[in-house]
Amino acid sequence: MNLEQHKNIIENSFIIYETIQAEHLSILKDQEMPDLNSMTQERENAFLNLKKNLDNLIGNAGSIGGTKSLPLLTEFESRLNTIMGLDEQIAAEIQRHSVELKKHLKHMKQGKAAMNGYRMAGTNSPKPCVLSMNR
Repeated sequence: MNLEQHKNIIENSFIIYETIQAEHLSILKDQEMPDLNSMTQERENAFLNLKKNLDNLIGNAGSIGGTKSLPLLTEFESRLNTIMGLDEQIAAEIQRHSVELKKHLKHMKQGKAAMNGYRMAGTNSPKPCVLSMNR
């Protein structure tokens, strides 16, 4: 495989990863409860593919292109820095969702405690007691 073929394969891997990042960032900003597990798995698979392709080029860079591969490696390093910056934005959005979720859980616990106050004294019923005032 020559240098141009390696470049095209890695370029496609970059495009796939960057597209996934943009989609995930948009979803995280727009949705209340995104599926973080599937998003993480999707990004991880794209990352592993990119890493495999980069490792293949770096391991063979000297024999494939010699010094001609250096500018290409510099370009890829720059794109990796951009990807890392987007990953930091995604991490910040995930953190924001985590904080919001903790707030909602705290409110739910307070509501549950309030509902427990309506149970009849001396019963172990998990359901609150409702009094009918229509009789």
